[in-house]
Amino acid sequence: MQRFEHLISPIEIAPGFTMKNRIMKAPQSTWRWNLDGTADGSAGIDLYESMAKGGVGAIDIAGINWEPPVGGGIYLCAYDDRFIPGLTELAKRLHKYDCRVIGQLHHGGPLAPAQGDGRPICASTLEIEDLPTPPPEGKATHGLTHDELLEKRQLIVDAAIRLWKAGFDAVEIHAAHGYFLNSFLSPIWNHRDDEYGPQSAESRTRLMREIFDMVREACGPDFVIGTRINGQEWSPLAAGAITPQLAAENAKALEACGYQYISVSGYGYGPLPFRYCPDYFPYPDPEPFMEPYMDDFRGLGILMPGIKAVKEAVSVPVIGAGRMDEDKGERVLREGHADIIAYGRYLWADPEFANKVRDGRTDEIRRCNRCASCEDPVTSPRICRVNPALGRERELELKPVETKKRVMVIGGGPAGMQCALDAAERGHDVTIYDSKSELGGRIKLAAMIKGDKDEEVMPLYDYLTTMVEKSNVKVKLKTEVTLDLVKRENPDIVALANSSPYFIPAIEGIDRKNVFTVPGMTKLATVPMKMFGPAKLASMSEKFFPVGKKVVILGAGAEGAQCATFLAHRGKEVVLLAEGEDIGGLVPQKYKVRLVPWFEEHGVQILRNARLLEIGRKSVTVQVNEESREISCDSVMIMLPEEHDPTFYEQLRKIVPEVYEIGSTLGGENAFLKHAMLDGRLAAVKM
Repeated sequence: MQRFEHLISPIEIAPGFTMKNRIMKAPQSTWRWNLDGTADGSAGIDLYESMAKGGVGAIDIAGINWEPPVGGGIYLCAYDDRFIPGLTELAKRLHKYDCRVIGQLHHGGPLAPAQGDGRPICASTLEIEDLPTPPPEGKATHGLTHDELLEKRQLIVDAAIRLWKAGFDAVEIHAAHGYFLNSFLSPIWNHRDDEYGPQSAESRTRLMREIFDMVREACGPDFVIGTRINGQEWSPLAAGAITPQLAAENAKALEACGYQYISVSGYGYGPLPFRYCPDYFPYPDPEPFMEPYMDDFRGLGILMPGIKAVKEAVSVPVIGAGRMDEDKGERVLREGHADIIAYGRYLWADPEFANKVRDGRTDEIRRCNRCASCEDPVTSPRICRVNPALGRERELELKPVETKKRVMVIGGGPAGMQCALDAAERGHDVTIYDSKSELGGRIKLAAMIKGDKDEEVMPLYDYLTTMVEKSNVKVKLKTEVTLDLVKRENPDIVALANSSPYFIPAIEGIDRKNVFTVPGMTKLATVPMKMFGPAKLASMSEKFFPVGKKVVILGAGAEGAQCATFLAHRGKEVVLLAEGEDIGGLVPQKYKVRLVPWFEEHGVQILRNARLLEIGRKSVTVQVNEESREISCDSVMIMLPEEHDPTFYEQLRKIVPEVYEIGSTLGGENAFLKHAMLDGRLAAVKM
């Protein structure tokens, strides 16, 4: 029996619309289209083509605007006939790989990322005090009049006709999240008292029925019409959020309208809305109103109760999504909770995911780390920490080299391994040199500090080390690289991927025994890390961690902020010294916005515009806004970023014809995984 027999089995949604497997690319805006909203020759087509080539059964092209967008990212559009040629090119490119193409028609409605100066459109007029999500995310809304509603209805139908003319296999009427059509389905938004009001499933879905009937009449019987809805909503402020029971009622009514499949998602409102991403909310800890959902989160995901409710209510195919890998996806299908699994970030991380699942090469899957780099910020062109070529497939293609060269990669961290793998794939003769006894750099230390409740770093370590082992890349460990060694090896190319020194300020008392630095902590953790691994060591650190009860942390960037959450979780009293106003530095925005509220709630004291003057045995002297103060503490942690030291690079340039600096070698932001991985790919492409 095939391990993933359900995932790789075909399914017919309608005559003429059969998916070769049950793996679908979930609808997520890429912001990789042309600036004018067209698709013609765009990076967005290349991005989706990589997934079609990688074996997915269908791709749901997200966020196609049916009227000109106001603000936000670079949307794909279908509000005019001039968009048809690009949409046609997109459909043809994906059809080459026996991949079905769905177009999701979208309008941000009451919770569009940006709305300009006017009120966003909605089923009802809501003032600030009525909103489920307060400002700045939420804005007072404009409830459509009957005539305005009919006008918007026609725009949606016209856009669907353009998708049909462009050769799309289906249209998805987007009625999920906090967006326009959801504002009719959800009583949290819909306060109307007319025939489109919230009083029954029939009235909530009336507009959806009218849209379906008009699209069917215009496009004929063979064009598939599906929809996406919320299976559940979470709201700590406003009443009326969709429950699984209400979602089931909506789904039954939509099936009665004629919709041929129902895709189920969910949405989180509130002061810190997690919106459509069902896995950022537990960082650093979930708000109290989300605590009851943590068992679902740790299981098949918090969207699953809504998905199950819809599946039990309808007979048309149901598409489930949310924080699933191939094992969970297979289980959901096997247990009958859904008919198709829509993977989002998993396919950004590895466009070949479907083929690898089919072929049983699951150890080669490059897994999403849930780092939120792809939404940093939400409307910027998508990138991926672990897949540096995402959205830049043409630019960063690994073309075979004309001349094979000997490549010496100094440093076996993520940048070094990525560079080595990519250079070897192009045809170079590559060797990694590392002074440590194993590859990985500081990935394991990062995994211990971050944990695995939200962001998961170890899958990247597993992927890179597995692929190096399977490749023809040679590895020399416990090897300190000197100029003499480089001269003896005589490489054609060197990629310098070792670490730069962390900045240690010249402060009186910096050498005291109660002062801890990143290099010092790394050295301290080396032996226990090899013995126990990051997960076990993190668990052990909850009982013992070699710092005192009261800790002052110098540096409130990503290093300091993550250190503060780690220590506070272990019962330490933490004072965080920020040199400026910012807290969190390069922590991705989805996580960063949650840091300060959590610090305030958990007693982490933040001192902005602070300068550390002196470290004593039981206290530190700090200057804050020109005022000097003494803070008692047991330990001090220096959590400042790496600084670029070009000395070795300049020496190498004199003896090697081609030298690259990548990753931590460059210090600053390049020490972060998403930059390190990209650095490795860029260098390999240039070689």
